[in-house]
Order: sequence, then structure tokens, then C-alpha cells
Amino acid sequence: MTCTENEGRIIEVLLEVFKNKNLVAPPLAPDTVLERLGLESLDFAQAVIRMEEITGKDPFATGADFQIRVLADLASLYD
Repeated sequence: MTCTENEGRIIEVLLEVFKNKNLVAPPLAPDTVLERLGLESLDFAQAVIRMEEITGKDPFATGADFQIRVLADLASLYD
């Protein structure tokens, strides 16, 4: 499966999160269901902060309500 640029970035960031927690990351792809990764909300917050650093975008600053289920949903916020 081919990834978009931001999907690849999210995968790299999540791999960093797993590494920092001394955990083995499962295979990650655009259709990976985020709630099944076993990460905590703080881990996702760190990933979001890292994506903001990389992209210069903070899609959550608007206060909009997003439906984020899979990795591709999260990546699309940074397009």
C-alpha cells in the first residue's frame, strides 16, 4: 500500500513513540486503527506535537471536532 507524505510522517512519528516507550511497534499502514495500537492519549499528544513541529500546522487549534479512526484520518489533518 502506498502512503502519502503525511501518512509516512505519521508512521515515522508513531514508530518514535513506540521506540521511546521501549515497545515493539506493530505494522503501521494508512488503514491502521489507532485505538488498537495500545498507546495512551499522552502518546498521541506527543505525536501531534511532533507533527506540528514537522509540518508547521496545528489542525487542532481551531477547536473543530474531528473523526479520527485510522492513521490516514490523522494524516489528512496535516494536508
